[in-house]
Amino acid sequence: MRDRIVRWAGPLLAGLVLCAGPGFAGSRPERTDTKASTKPETKPAPTTPTPVIAKGRLFAVVLGPGAAWKKGQPFKGPGLDAHRQYWKGLYAQGRVASAGPLGDRSGLALIRAKNQKEADALLAGDPAVRARVLAEVARPYSADLTSAAVLLGK
Repeated sequence: MRDRIVRWAGPLLAGLVLCAGPGFAGSRPERTDTKASTKPETKPAPTTPTPVIAKGRLFAVVLGPGAAWKKGQPFKGPGLDAHRQYWKGLYAQGRVASAGPLGDRSGLALIRAKNQKEADALLAGDPAVRARVLAEVARPYSADLTSAAVLLGK
């Protein structure tokens, strides 16, 4: 099953573009003139807390139906609640750069892990993988080309 997922996902992963870190959003240069402003002073907007980012390299993860998958079962739905909660936990730990459905019967995620062994262990912790409902495979990924604008559609 893993080999089928790898063969199917290889071309997709080769063309994947990821916003892999800070510094992609445009920033305005600070004002350098010394003229007094006629506008009243305003308080700065509250800052967003810096997200947690796990250490390690990126891995691309492809998820597909496992041996216990029921034919015709939708990829979305209540049967995968524990799977979604597990991935939300990984996201909160700063391990997930991006994740979501890939077509109707699969998923794609970009995660951070120290090495292949740790990436495989993260996947093995997924309740849907333990139940063999989903099969997941992780491969090292290098974000050689990135565009936050393309990824976010802005």
